[in-house]
Amino acid sequence: MRILRFARLIPLWLILQGQMAVAADSLESTDEPEESALQLSTRLIQQRDLLDLQLEALESEYGPFDPSLLEPLQGLTKLLVEAGDLDEADRALSRRLQLLRIDEGLDTLNQIPVIVEQISNDLERGQWEAITGHFEHIVLLHTRNPDAGVKPVLNAMTDLLSWRYSAIYIDEPLERIDHFFDAREIQQGIISLAEREFETDREMLIPWLYELALAQLHIAAILTSQDELGYEARGILESTEGGALLFLRRGLSIVKIIQGIVETMDDPEAEAMAMLYVADFQMNLGEHTPTAFGTFSRITTRRRGVADGTYRQAMKMLETAGVTEQRIEDFFARPVLLPVPQYHFSLDAALTQQVTDGYKIQQSAEDTTAINNGINMGDFVAWNKSLPSVRRPVMHLLTVPFGMELNTVQVRFSINSIGKARSARAVQTDSNTPRINNDGKNAIKGMQFRPVFIRGKFRKIRNVTMQYSSPPY
Repeated sequence: MRILRFARLIPLWLILQGQMAVAADSLESTDEPEESALQLSTRLIQQRDLLDLQLEALESEYGPFDPSLLEPLQGLTKLLVEAGDLDEADRALSRRLQLLRIDEGLDTLNQIPVIVEQISNDLERGQWEAITGHFEHIVLLHTRNPDAGVKPVLNAMTDLLSWRYSAIYIDEPLERIDHFFDAREIQQGIISLAEREFETDREMLIPWLYELALAQLHIAAILTSQDELGYEARGILESTEGGALLFLRRGLSIVKIIQGIVETMDDPEAEAMAMLYVADFQMNLGEHTPTAFGTFSRITTRRRGVADGTYRQAMKMLETAGVTEQRIEDFFARPVLLPVPQYHFSLDAALTQQVTDGYKIQQSAEDTTAINNGINMGDFVAWNKSLPSVRRPVMHLLTVPFGMELNTVQVRFSINSIGKARSARAVQTDSNTPRINNDGKNAIKGMQFRPVFIRGKFRKIRNVTMQYSSPPY
């Protein structure tokens, strides 16, 4: 009897699908200008009517929980999103998940593409708490499917961490501190899992450890922030864990752990790069000092401290590793914003990353020693208004379109021999307002750069530019 009913239903399906295919083909093949709002509305209504008929026919034949409903529901979801009916699209997505769970079980990984659609839809709806739940659900699904190994779990946890960092950027100011502290817990979970997984292959642990080291600098930056974010963070952290200096020291300690792992790799150039990263973190540590009140604050130092000798040692190690003197000189003639967001095992990899990030050098015809070269350090996007001198962490791919509203100014400045910006001035801005110009100049003055080393000395370098962008207040 079921087969006979199915046979009677086939002509209706063919008619519906044929009508939709003809409509789609006509839209794709037309050479006419883009459809008007009225044409768009009419098309969407017609296509939705066809899908509703198809769903009604399938439900009548097989019931409301049959997996045959999944395909037309997927088409309906896309149609609703295109029409801007996001709440109805959310209901269609929830129904698709319900059908998958009924058909394949609560822990099926086939749910993940639908959950990703939910994330995208909820971003448009501004449902930040729901998005967090979706990312957490993906982590749970990978945890409950251990046959694929630990890597999918780590990647899902990293996506959750990336979302938390993105939310610090795009959510309401009052919610930022919660996102930040939740991110700390997620990162600790990532490290704990990675340490267990890579216990016998410590080299694989390095990227995760470096992210943890960067997070310590983020905490220190938040603790020294002068607005409500810093005030809340100090109230939570300083009473139990100490101030900014403690976290900077933790970051340095983690980088030294990485250095110890690299020393087992039998790669002299990688060992020299590990020493370079230690020096970089020493530079960041050197610009904080205790105050008379027992807390720690950011100040402008007048020396490089222990980082001076560490940088020189890294240069000697590179030379011992077989890197030419000229190549070492060229590398250290390039000022770099600290901390470097990626960990590299060779000069080539580090230089390639700089080029990818928009770093450019225009050589001076009068002086080819790089001290008077024009240097464009590329684009810098601040994390949020509370952290104007902190580079925004990598946003989750789905959230990138929500980080596009930015105030931008091009700033020209010099960098002195201890890696601090001087003589900053705005040379080009989108809206040419004094506040945006001042924000960019002040933010760059608060940054720490790797100092330039030319002809055996750390030197001041002029004519440096950076495209500085920050979210509006």
